Amino acid sequence: VEEEQVHALYLLSQFLYFGSREIRVLLRALYRDLFLLPLIQEVRSTNNGLRDPVKLSVLVQAELKKTRFLGVGNPSESGVHLLYFFRQENGLTKDHFLDTAQILERIKLPDDTYHRRLRFPKIKRYIFVDDVCGSGETAVKYSKDFLTEVKDCNPNVLLSYLAIFSTEDGMRTVREDSIFGEAAAAVYELDKTYKCLSEESRYLKVVPDNISPAIVRKLALHYGALLLPGHPRGFLGSELLMGFHHNTPDN
Repeated sequence: VEEEQVHALYLLSQFLYFGSREIRVLLRALYRDLFLLPLIQEVRSTNNGLRDPVKLSVLVQAELKKTRFLGVGNPSESGVHLLYFFRQENGLTKDHFLDTAQILERIKLPDDTYHRRLRFPKIKRYIFVDDVCGSGETAVKYSKDFLTEVKDCNPNVLLSYLAIFSTEDGMRTVREDSIFGEAAAAVYELDKTYKCLSEESRYLKVVPDNISPAIVRKLALHYGALLLPGHPRGFLGSELLMGFHHNTPDN
């Protein structure tokens, strides 16, 4: 028991925790670095390299009016939960946000059949915000279940997926297997050293004298199999050792 406790405490000491203050700072970084700065560059390039800050601001605000931010998943999940803080930290109004159910509307035709169309045809881009992309499965499933229909209604609509954290493998999956394609990015992309039980694990490269990497792995896999059968390393083997004030991902 004592040996297990010591090794469990070692894992706990390596746990990355992000509180409310850190998450708010990261949400500002997500908006600024992954959305606003690329948008400014886009506006400049389509206006012959415009440099006038007043004119540029007007054009950027016009593009912002054609943008809506949404959470990933259902209303009980963390991606949607983050939108309140995202709005506060970036000085956005409620008009900049939508629920996914508001994107499409159903119109009854004269022959009593129904047609689905975009509720707001003037909206140019939909930005989906998430806290962590572990395996990438959620974003892929979400895009296939719902967003393909959005693209069918208007192929020119821009769909982006922006996360605070992502694994390299998860982001690759989103880019290759979802409708977002290359319009997917994260503030922090975690490399393979963040897989806490792997041979490359940054947590097990240098350990105290009384800590055995083999026992750490054995302990985590044994209790992981009891906690989440079939996924002892975290969902789909993500092996992340991190959590937030609002959520601990199953990855």
